[in-house]
Amino acid sequence: MTTETELIFSPERTSNSSCRAFSSKKASRRRIAINHPPKPVSCRVYRYFTPAAARLANAVSVSSNTFGVALESPYYTKSTESTYWDQCFEHLECLGRGSFAEVYKVRHKEDNQLYAIKRSLTKFRGKSDRDQKLKEVRFHETLATHRNILNITHAWEERERLYIQTELCESNLLDYSAEHQISQPMIWHFLYQISQALDFLHSLDYVHMDVKPENILITRDGILKLCDFGIVHDLRSPSTLAQDGDARYLAFEVLSGTISTAADVFSLGLAAFELVSDFDLPVNGDLWTDIRELRLPLEIISVLTDIELKELLFRMIHSNYKQRPTAKDVLNNLKIREEICHLISPFAFNQQKHEQTLSLSNSTTSPASHGCCTPTKKPKRPPNYAGYHEEHSDEEIRQIAIHHHTLTPPPPPPVPTDPLRVRLFPNDSDDDTNNNLIYSRKSPIKLKFDSSGAED
Repeated sequence: MTTETELIFSPERTSNSSCRAFSSKKASRRRIAINHPPKPVSCRVYRYFTPAAARLANAVSVSSNTFGVALESPYYTKSTESTYWDQCFEHLECLGRGSFAEVYKVRHKEDNQLYAIKRSLTKFRGKSDRDQKLKEVRFHETLATHRNILNITHAWEERERLYIQTELCESNLLDYSAEHQISQPMIWHFLYQISQALDFLHSLDYVHMDVKPENILITRDGILKLCDFGIVHDLRSPSTLAQDGDARYLAFEVLSGTISTAADVFSLGLAAFELVSDFDLPVNGDLWTDIRELRLPLEIISVLTDIELKELLFRMIHSNYKQRPTAKDVLNNLKIREEICHLISPFAFNQQKHEQTLSLSNSTTSPASHGCCTPTKKPKRPPNYAGYHEEHSDEEIRQIAIHHHTLTPPPPPPVPTDPLRVRLFPNDSDDDTNNNLIYSRKSPIKLKFDSSGAED
């Protein structure tokens, strides 16, 4: 009787019994020649989608009734080689490109309106990869609409790629801060608007996990909108593995697996520090650790003259996540509740254009002045340890601590003669260096994998 093994490995069955000796050990004991069986014919691995289904543009949003339904448009002809993306939209410009997707500014041919479309760079690698990429679309459908969350208009899949059509915004906060100086009153509006989005998000037991200026868009009317929900974590599913966001804005407890809404509050507070001080936040190293232990460089501290704002931001980045305020607590701040919420957004592009026109008409300065009331952004400050240089005394260093009881802002730091002379990672040649002036700790990446707890 022919066995299944013989059918697979012996397609040409002969009387030679050596074809059935699959163990080299046994064959050597019998002193017979080893005839290895032929390699099995490899089967072709098909992709998750069949070629016919992959060519169609199928809706993946709007409602459950239209999910998977082929899109219809007077400008779309399914029989041609051209895609729905090419036939129904006029591609104006590429707004940005990341590791997984690219964003285009387009004009819809049906309504002649401007939109932004986010298109995945790579094709689906299978069902699990497709489900992961559709997570952002499903999340938008759950949220419905919110004033400070990016509105999704439509989404579809075509030729194994995902397309997300959203409202078009003027810029993101990162690009905006590269051209404009962010003042402290603008930081109050920043906290007010994004805290509304986070409060709504946290009320549904979601954690954004990637709050940063790059993921905050600005409309022409100055409304800030939170976007990029690709790594949102659902607190109702504790078994789900959370994904870390940008290390520059990551809370320390996230490295140990503690995920809570306080992580978003930390990222929001640290982003506010970066915007108001124009300071490049570190990705890792000693400075990364010191910031999370509330030892911020004087380049950041000296800019904050608003004591109430300074105290709020320090509470938002507290090292103990249980002591941070919630997004609702930030909204209940007395200044935000009684003053900021009634003011016009200073991020409005129309307002800036109007103010620039008034400045030009009333200006009596030289022609070199363009009448722009928003100052041009200064160059980035180097991420050095100016707060720990020899020029500062111990008393000056203690003034930047969070538990300092005086309300007088610390004096501006003197300009160091050599901002790079303090090494973040001292080597063996620094034996005679004053250890009180150098804070040597492990980088956050090392802390994540090293459980010994031993110091360098």
